[in-house]
Amino acid sequence: MSYRLVKITSYYKDFLTYYYEQNPQIKEDNYSNQHSHLMKQRFAWSDAYALALNHLWFDAHEIVANAHPMQKRWCEENNINASNTKEILVAQIKHIKPDIIWLQDSYTYNGDFIKYLKKQIPSIQLAIGNCCSPISPQYYSDFKAFDLITVCAPYFKKLLEYNGLAECIVLPHAFDGRILKELTNDDLKKHDFLFSGSLILDQNFHKERILFLENIIKDKVDINLLINLNTNSSKGLLYRQLAFIASRLFDKAGIGVINKKIQGFKKVSKLEYLPQASKVSKALSMQIKSPVFGLDMFKEIIQSSITFNIHGDIASNFAANMRMYEVTGMNSCLLTDWKDDINNYFNEDEIVTYRSLDEAKEKIKWLLSNPDELKSISKRGQERTLSTHTFENRAEHLNEAIQNKLK
Repeated sequence: MSYRLVKITSYYKDFLTYYYEQNPQIKEDNYSNQHSHLMKQRFAWSDAYALALNHLWFDAHEIVANAHPMQKRWCEENNINASNTKEILVAQIKHIKPDIIWLQDSYTYNGDFIKYLKKQIPSIQLAIGNCCSPISPQYYSDFKAFDLITVCAPYFKKLLEYNGLAECIVLPHAFDGRILKELTNDDLKKHDFLFSGSLILDQNFHKERILFLENIIKDKVDINLLINLNTNSSKGLLYRQLAFIASRLFDKAGIGVINKKIQGFKKVSKLEYLPQASKVSKALSMQIKSPVFGLDMFKEIIQSSITFNIHGDIASNFAANMRMYEVTGMNSCLLTDWKDDINNYFNEDEIVTYRSLDEAKEKIKWLLSNPDELKSISKRGQERTLSTHTFENRAEHLNEAIQNKLK
């Protein structure tokens, strides 16, 4: 059964700031060129799913809702007078007339917005949500608007379906093989050990990650840290804290509808804990370098002998991070925390796992002392990812679930 699909996402604000600072001239280009240039940065999923589905002979499109200069240009080219992000998005979806909408950013676009889209755009037969990060119970009612939900680990499937939400399909992250053609690998490694990622203490998201890295630094393990340190400004943090407290008071007073109607309260009202600023030790902070994103991040991975991965606290006993596939795909040796289902994705000789800080340090030392075996592990890990963990593989699984729903 043929269909037209639109995937809607929001990119990290820090990446978009990074991108537009490096490419200020792109804002003046037309929408098509802007979109193509942004996709070629290979940030997150990029347009990999749209490409994979198009190869399966479906008509798939990608929208980045919060790439504001690009979205503004689309409005200008299509004579659309829209006052905010959602109005632009509705106009774009009306223009495409999809059968299926896939909201990768389901924390922003859910609930009443999905119901509104279905009323305004009769072609929509299926609304797919996505969940691969911490979700508080306050989101459950809004997620019930979805007909199907993609999740990156069994943990989320069990959690959401147990709480009465739509059927979930486990769709692990993947690797975009185009990157290997876009970056050259001269097999020279600049760094022994790399960690590239984020540190978020707020909502206890990366508590274990921060503790682990602080211990690594304390024990003087040489590691290249390219980290997006989530340090909210004191003014911005205060606003979020006040909004969180106010939202709780609204609920207690029986006027919780305010939290749904006012955009400033909608997201913060769904948090489980009072927002906090990230805090790390001075020793760790002094080692941190500026973060890199997209192709710049992949350049760092391919030039690193070992790349470190540790899941967020929410992952429970399941392996879910996208970094596992990014690292192995780029022929760096993956050192990752042990999870009960890790062998569902990689064999023991394709990656290196650890269960404790001491074990991780021992394995780092052993790998660097045995470069031939390190290279062999990296090669086997890459072969596994390129054969099994591609977006083409995932798209086939997604299409099967879509076809079943459409029937």
